[in-house]
Amino acid sequence: MSDILDEQIAKALRGVAELPEEFEITGEQNLRSDLGIDSLGMIDLVMHVEEALGIKIGEDSIGNFATVADLQRYVRELSATPVS
Repeated sequence: MSDILDEQIAKALRGVAELPEEFEITGEQNLRSDLGIDSLGMIDLVMHVEEALGIKIGEDSIGNFATVADLQRYVRELSATPVS
């Protein structure tokens, strides 16, 4: 994880999945099977990411996040879209 977005996502993932700080999070990891995040955990994760980054993730998008990279990609796209 290299930039501030990735760092904030990793911090949220560690908090929700109760992972130690030294646990390395990679884009290929599956949120459910590798990190143990269930459906309620996904909602908690999204709330943490929204709060940390000041963005709004649509509820209908949550089901599209299978891997860490999916979430990162979505957050990058959302962060790059100007709010009108």
